[in-house]
Amino acid sequence: MALVDDVSRSRTQAADANGSSQEISSRSRENWQLVANVSVTGLFAFAVLAALYLMRDVAVPVILAWVVANILLPVVKVMERNNVPRVLSVILVTLAFLAVLVTIIGLLSLPMTYWLGRANELGVLLKQKMETLSQPLSFFNEMMSSINSITGDKPTFKVESDSNIVTSIYSVVTPAVSQAILFLGAMVFYLIYQKNIKTRSVLILPGRRARLTALRILSEIESNTTVYFGTFTIVNVCLGIVTTLMGWMLGLPNPLLWGVLAAVVNYVPYVGAAVMTIVLFVVGLFSFPSVPEALAAPLIYMGLTTLEGQFITPTLMGRKMTLNPFAVFLAIGFWTWMWGPIGAFVAVPILMTTTVTFRHLFPKDDGPELPE
Repeated sequence: MALVDDVSRSRTQAADANGSSQEISSRSRENWQLVANVSVTGLFAFAVLAALYLMRDVAVPVILAWVVANILLPVVKVMERNNVPRVLSVILVTLAFLAVLVTIIGLLSLPMTYWLGRANELGVLLKQKMETLSQPLSFFNEMMSSINSITGDKPTFKVESDSNIVTSIYSVVTPAVSQAILFLGAMVFYLIYQKNIKTRSVLILPGRRARLTALRILSEIESNTTVYFGTFTIVNVCLGIVTTLMGWMLGLPNPLLWGVLAAVVNYVPYVGAAVMTIVLFVVGLFSFPSVPEALAAPLIYMGLTTLEGQFITPTLMGRKMTLNPFAVFLAIGFWTWMWGPIGAFVAVPILMTTTVTFRHLFPKDDGPELPE
């Protein structure tokens, strides 16, 4: 009897050990499957980003056209509801957009040409007014001079001139014109065929549930982009008006220029405000005899942008539209590196699109809270 019990106990232990090993093996397979899925997804994302970088001459105008079209789309829909044909609505809205764009360029071009023409004079004046700040750096200048004298290295500048000016101008103007045409064409066609594009694009997905999810994602992306840029445009126009009044009251030259520039660069969060603060400080140094007077305009502008960015804009957009500031900063840095200044402008719409897509594809569950 004891022998039977020992055999039964041994079989039980063997079965437990076998089950335990199978569980460990199953868990190991699941872990490796997770690693494989993450690796494939990462490689796919890397391939897409590489393709977007290599195709930036085509991708940048098309994505910019999609962003601007989503901004103008509500106006087209309102005109269409008022019995204006879709094509005519798109033409009128496009002409109005081009008129606004030309007006902004006209307001900025002449004053900016004036200030750029005085760049050498501005540099000399800045050197005179900021020479007190260069005293701590004199030690490093002397050290570098000593090193150069010991090693015998002398800074050399090699200037290469291209005798064929026409070729240089042609190489710059031709891509710009072609990208502008691609941008306008993509924007107009998207505004006209937006409904068909959204409907046909989801038909490639299998199943009714997947198609409905895709339609919800596309609709929310369009809605969020419209609300974001519509609200941001109103806020930026108000900021430009206030900046113009501030420049006029402080006695800055060309106050309208700084107001328009503030409204335009503020479309790029953080970076635009920082650039405008530096510009106002430089203009203040050029316009006023002392540094404290030159600091008045940038300090007031910093207060305005802080009030706008931390309180006014989040209140108008609501909690649903609020994005993680760190994610916004990283997105602006990454897409600026990818596509330049236009990448900085479209960084927030791309981040918003990614956030909406992941929110629908991976909804939050009511699981346990993770420890901090």
